[in-house]
Amino acid sequence: MLRMVIVDDESSIREGVAKIITKENEAFVVTGVFSNGQDALDFITASNIDVVITDIRMPLVDGLELIKRLKSVQPEIRCIIMSGFTDFEYARQALRCSAVDYLLKPINKKQLFKLLYTLHEEKEASLGKEQRLRSGVLLSYFKSFSSLCSKLPELHLPLPYFAVHVLRSRHIEVLREQLNDAVTGLYGTVDIVETDDGMLALVSYYTDEPEAKVIRQLAHRLKPALAPIGIIQAGSSRGYSEANQLSEAYREAVRACDYGLYDYSAWSYYHHDDLPQPDPDFTDWFISIREKLSEHMQILDIPLVKADLEKLFGQAKEAKASRQSILSLCRLIHDTALAELPEWKSANPPAAEEQLEERMLSCLAFAELKSLFFSHFLKGLEMIRATRLQMADKSVETVKRWIQEHYDQQTELGSLASMVYLTPSYLSKLFKNETGMTITDYLIEVRIKKAKHLLKTSPDMKIHEIGCGVGYPDPAYFNKLFKRIVGVTPNEYKKINAVTLNG
Repeated sequence: MLRMVIVDDESSIREGVAKIITKENEAFVVTGVFSNGQDALDFITASNIDVVITDIRMPLVDGLELIKRLKSVQPEIRCIIMSGFTDFEYARQALRCSAVDYLLKPINKKQLFKLLYTLHEEKEASLGKEQRLRSGVLLSYFKSFSSLCSKLPELHLPLPYFAVHVLRSRHIEVLREQLNDAVTGLYGTVDIVETDDGMLALVSYYTDEPEAKVIRQLAHRLKPALAPIGIIQAGSSRGYSEANQLSEAYREAVRACDYGLYDYSAWSYYHHDDLPQPDPDFTDWFISIREKLSEHMQILDIPLVKADLEKLFGQAKEAKASRQSILSLCRLIHDTALAELPEWKSANPPAAEEQLEERMLSCLAFAELKSLFFSHFLKGLEMIRATRLQMADKSVETVKRWIQEHYDQQTELGSLASMVYLTPSYLSKLFKNETGMTITDYLIEVRIKKAKHLLKTSPDMKIHEIGCGVGYPDPAYFNKLFKRIVGVTPNEYKKINAVTLNG
């Protein structure tokens, strides 16, 4: 839009020029016509004007003086002088004052329109560059906390008030193209911001503080133009006035947009004031059921794990949780698997988790989002379970071999379980089923057997040296344990075997 003022002391000229301009193109808007420079100056300094078309000779303030004053206070305004041949010298002075061009009377419409279209294109190009720069800074404000905005580049908004709108679609590229076309010609300035997380954000600006019904108008106007794209979810924030409130407005719009997860219509739109409850925090509630979920993961009881997940997601659906809250819940579940299942990290590397989150962000229905997570998570558990079943026989043999080779070292059940990618409880159960004894009893058997061998074959070794060599540095404990297992003390066993050998 090119906003213009026409100044000429002849009524027929100023009215005639205004008429032909407004008929040429709806983007050409004549906001005022004046008979002298002073009236025009008073109006222009209080308005948003792009172009001034003025005569030279006028009462009170002539055209040259008007241009000089405008250039001192609003240098961005473009000025066009129109006058007759007799005022050519004045026209030269006008050009020195940075008037855009000089039009002879009577006005040649073709020449006038060519000039206006050039100015309009220049303005659109300038606005486009300005909007692109502003959009980049807007994204930084969206993703920052209010307290950190002071460290960001200064942001000058076009009008005193603003609201943020967020739109989500499966076809984000098509949505971007349609939005660019749809916002053209809308009232006021609208910035489109690419948020890099599967959404597009719009910032609409207002002269006065907007009520919710005014903010909703933008969505209502966009709906017909965007309908052919398919399913679209949209949300709007309340009105704000400070640039450091952009992050809060953005979060409100995203939360309102996320309500569309529970609305299965092709077009869903919510304003912040439509939301009946705040976004839930599942942390405390998750902690209360984590122990049970951990137990079910440890033994890889997949039906029970699935039942636990159903409860968690049922709570999320009831609270109409946002995507971010659901993702946070999924991370808590993932972290539990990471803590309880040694194989989880290799089966589900960070890159796979990031890819899953990206796919979940693109979901447009809660059921779809839930199904995607369940499929991914339960498939991971199935893979681990299948691997453990294949490794079951080998796991016990691996642990037995390690004990045979490292019997003199301190051994922890958790370390042995990690070695064969099993939980401690599962390894203990598996070992007992296969060997008929616990891991501790097996370790004792190996150590005592080695001690008996040393007592027989190394007569020069002291009893406490043998005990320490097989993993029992406490002589009293070694003596007590040896007698309980063998029936005699180590010293007695050594003497008996010495007599046997001598005999």
